[in-house]
Formats: sequence, structure tokens, C-alpha cells
Amino acid sequence: MPKHARRRQPAVTPRTRRFGALLATFALVAAGATLIPAGATTTVGSTETGPHGPVIRNATATITVDNAALMYYRSGSVATVANAAYAPATLNTLKLLKFSSKLCAGDNPATGGKNNTPRTIVTVKDPSNNVVGTPAVSPVRDINPVGGTGGALSPQPLAPNDTNYRGDYAGTGTNHGYTVSVDLTGKPAGVYTVTTVNQNMTKSDSTGPGGVQGTCVIGVPNPATGNKTVIAGPVTTTTTFEYRPWHDTFKDVFGKGTVNANQNPAEFQFTVDTKSSPIYAGTANSMKFYSLPDASSFPLPGDPETCVADPSTCLPSGALQCDPSAGCTPRLMFVNRPLQNAQEPSLVGVFDLQTKAFIAHASNGGTVRTLMSLGTAQDALYKSTLDKLEAAAAAKGIDLASLLATRVGVTSNGQTLSLSLLDALQIDPTGKPGGIQLYTDTTVQAGIILNIYANLSSNTCVTKTASNAGYAAVPKTDRFTRSLPDGYTVTRSDLLPAVPATGPLGAIVGGPVYHILGKFASGATVNTTSSVLGLDTAADAPGGYPVWIEPFVASGHATVARSLDFMGTATWTASETSLGSLGCFSLNFMLGTGVALLNNPYPAYGLGTIFDPLAKPSPAGEKLTDAVNAAVGQAVGQATADPTVSALLAQLTALLPL
Repeated sequence: MPKHARRRQPAVTPRTRRFGALLATFALVAAGATLIPAGATTTVGSTETGPHGPVIRNATATITVDNAALMYYRSGSVATVANAAYAPATLNTLKLLKFSSKLCAGDNPATGGKNNTPRTIVTVKDPSNNVVGTPAVSPVRDINPVGGTGGALSPQPLAPNDTNYRGDYAGTGTNHGYTVSVDLTGKPAGVYTVTTVNQNMTKSDSTGPGGVQGTCVIGVPNPATGNKTVIAGPVTTTTTFEYRPWHDTFKDVFGKGTVNANQNPAEFQFTVDTKSSPIYAGTANSMKFYSLPDASSFPLPGDPETCVADPSTCLPSGALQCDPSAGCTPRLMFVNRPLQNAQEPSLVGVFDLQTKAFIAHASNGGTVRTLMSLGTAQDALYKSTLDKLEAAAAAKGIDLASLLATRVGVTSNGQTLSLSLLDALQIDPTGKPGGIQLYTDTTVQAGIILNIYANLSSNTCVTKTASNAGYAAVPKTDRFTRSLPDGYTVTRSDLLPAVPATGPLGAIVGGPVYHILGKFASGATVNTTSSVLGLDTAADAPGGYPVWIEPFVASGHATVARSLDFMGTATWTASETSLGSLGCFSLNFMLGTGVALLNNPYPAYGLGTIFDPLAKPSPAGEKLTDAVNAAVGQAVGQATADPTVSALLAQLTALLPL
């Protein structure tokens, strides 16, 4: 009888028995409600909430998905009554499924059926429905049978493959979900939509309702059937957030604080040192906006609180209050949140929305600061210089921020000119000649120069007044000749062209060039010559700092001169008033930008001689020319290492043909 070959049964080992039992156990336990996620939620990180959800201020939106898509699995299905439910895979289940090749895995579209991994895709769209960046897919997770943590692999696989798993897992753990950072730089403000698509995968290990053996199906278990059937398709949710970046940012030039503001809706926030205030909504009282005529300049006020309390004291003519929400484009912004108590944040300031120049009194948490900026362009030019000035001022016990806000006010015959040092710094030093210049007070001063001379003498005179500004009863003129031994003689120079007006103080730094000769008597009522801003190369001035504010920081250098020989642009007034038997009162005022010789050792040869191309050289004239050149050369030699100062000196030499 022939032997028949006996069919060999598949080997059953203790290991495979244990694996099958464990797999079934994990599937049944996983069906418990305690292991099913409460529901995947997508949130946008922000501590501020608006009508459209979280409000994002900076250029990065951080989006968090607390649970990514899941892998649902059931070990078997025998009869309808006893049909096993689909259960979300725990980390241990995932490891077993991967080990047994029963996992829905793979993110390689080139291999068709090997592109089955669960995944979550987050897409962000701007207010115009344009996709921002690239949709973010959940990361590949570490579910290796040995040592897998369930967290995102680092680094991530460089290319798709047939075994990547991008889903999440059920149960407790610290590696759930993932975070997406969306770059909003340059993106429009408005409401953004975040769409989260969860492509959950279900798989049945045997034929039965709701699944086909070994097939991965996109869907989630249907709770209406006790999770024994599948609701096919992805699960899509949406949420929104508002991108409301700060439209205007003002940074203190000394790094002591920042002010952020929006025009529409009106709101602001500020920091003092590193402590930030809450965000305050602008009201009719706390925020006001003003438009200016085109090309108008605006010098910052020295006292922002007075300006904000009474705008008529600081607004230029033609300024109109306006509402940005109604379509107005403002130039100026006033913020008024006055100090209420020592701990409550306060901010009162005046802000130039065009240049970003500002001055504000701010406090937060008991720290009080004067915040200021010369504007974005000017801060870049003056930053290192101001830092040196601040250190020098602090060494003398002076607060430079308060010093820069100090105003110089001079009244003559009812005319008042007010100039803060902060105003002076706003003049652009890199433009055409006529901006802030430098000075040295050895033989020559060059810069913004203030001279005031008043004297009552026993001389007789005929009352007369002249001014290039012109005011009531005094017509504008370009000349004045004194009849007294002391006082001004002023002529308009026909040798040098007019200087273009630049910056908010064009009347001072631009216009015709004047030659002003002053003779001053000893013991006069008032006799002072100083510069508002400039370079001090005097022997007793502190060394190493290229720019000094006179007469405050480099104190003691205001000069009582015997004579003044000035050439440059200026606002000036000169008068002689007869007081009858009391004599004659001479009053002279000049604030201008240019070069001045004080106590000229060669009276016959002044600036008019130096700059007169028709003048014949003489030994004395040559010596004076050499003195001027030496003084400017001294300033150049001391300051050429500073590019800002070098640029200013270049203007000086360009304006005056030394």
C-alpha cells in the first residue's frame, strides 16, 4: 500500500501563542473608554483672545494638535452578536502590530498600498484664502518593538518609506500630538483659518462587519454600533485666529523700553526696562491721531505731558485730528494714560508715525523712565554717540534723557524761539550741508551756536530794530549796522549760496548765509556764546567723547566773548533802544548753524576775508586761515574714527571752502 505524504502543520511555538494572546488582550483592553482620546483638539497658542479666537501679535503662530490621527484595530470578528469592537491602538499595541506586519503603515505614495499610515494634516489659510507655507503633516513616530517611545523621531526620515508611522497612540504618555510653527512675516493682518484633517485608519484582522481582512480603511469606529462598524473618511475640524501685529513700534534709543501701537483698532502696549504692560484699548481720551500737511516737519516737544494736555502748544499749523478707522492716514499719535499710582502702568507720549521719533514718560511696576527716539534713521546715526553721552552725563549726576528734553527759550521784543536738544538731534546730519555741524571752541566754533548779548551803555542812540524773522512793527530784513561801539553788524553774504533747509528746524539750519560781527563790552548785562550741540575739543573737556552738549554736559565752556565773527544760517535780532538820559540799550540774539570766531586775534582779517575769493592774502590773513584750518583739523583728527562725526565734518568742509 503506497504511503501517502502527510501534510505538515504549521509550527506552533510558545512564542507565537504568547504573541497571539497578547495581541488579543491589547485589542480588548484598548476597547475600554479610558484609552480612547477625549477628542483631538487643535489650538493656537496665545494669552490674548479676541472675537475671532486667539490674537497673534508676533510673526509666528504656534499651532498645537493635542492628539494626532489614530490607528484603530480589532483582532477578529466571528458573529454579529459577538463581533469585536475596533479599539484605538496603544503604544504597546502599535509595537505588536508592527512586529506582526499588521500595522497600517507607510507614507510612500509611489508604492500604493504602502501609503496607509494614519496622519494629521494642518493647513493655514490667510484672510484671502491663500495657503500660508506648506501644510504640516504629523511627524513619523518611534514605535520600534524594542525601546520605542512613541515620540517623534529625531531626526525625521529624509524620504517617505513603507514603514513610517505618522499616527498617534491611545492612552497616557507624554509624546502625544505635535506642534506647528507658522511664519507670518509679511502676511496681512486679519482672520486666519486653521484646518485640521485627521486621516484615522481602521483595520480588521478577520472578515466581519465593518472591515475586510487585512485592509486598511480611512475612518473611525461608529459609536452607534458599539464601535463595531466604521464611519468612512477623514475627520476635518476648523478653528480661527486673528493675526493682529503691531503696526507701529517705537524703540527707546537707550534700550530702556518699547511702545507698540495699532491705529485701527486703536490699542497700545509698552515695556519699561523688561516689564511689559497689559494691552490697552485706545479710547477717545487715551489715544488721539493727527494728520499734517504734506511734507510738514514736526519737532518733538521737550515736555510730552504739556503737549498731550494742550496740543495747541506743540502741534504745527495745519494739523488736524483724524480717525484712522474712517480712512485717515495720521502722522502723529498722542497716548495719554497718566500716572494713577506707583504700581499702575502709565504712558504719556508724543509719537511721529512717519519717522518713529517719539518722547514719552512711562512707568511700570514702580520704574519710571523717559523713553525717546530720534527716529529710525537718526538713531542709527547717533546711537553710539548717545551711549557715550549717557555715560558721561551719568558720571556728572545728570540724566541724559531729561537733559535732551531741556528747552532753550529766548524772548526778544515779544518773539520767543524755543528749542530742545532733542529737537536739534532730529536734524539729519547726512543730507545736504546745513544739518547739525560740529564746533570746536578753541579758536573756532562750528555748529548750532547760540549768542545772546545785552548791554546798557551811557551812549546816545536812535532807536532801531532789525530781524531776519520779522514780526509786528519790525519788517524782515537781511542787514543791520550798529551805531554803538558794541552790538551786532549783520550782512547777508553774497559770496556763499543759500543753504537748503533740512529737518524740523529748517529756519535755523537753512536759508541765506549771514555774516554777523559782534563787538562786546566787558561787564555787559548778558553776554554768552555757546553751542546747543557740537564737538568740544577744548583742552579741559573730557576726552574720548566726540560729541558734547553745551553748556550742560561739558559745563564751563559757555564763552563770555569780547568779539564774535559768525558766518552761517541763523535766526537773529538786533536792536538799539534809546532810554533818554539813561543811555542806550543794545539787545542782540542769534541762534544759527555755521562757524564762529571768538575773540579773533586778527580783527582786520575775519571770516569775511577768509571766504572772500577777491581778498588778497596777507601774513595776518594767512595765519588766521591756518588757525581755522588747524581748529577744524583738530576736530577731524579727534573724531575721524567715528563715522557719524566724520560725516558731519565732511558737511562742514563742504559748506565752508576752507
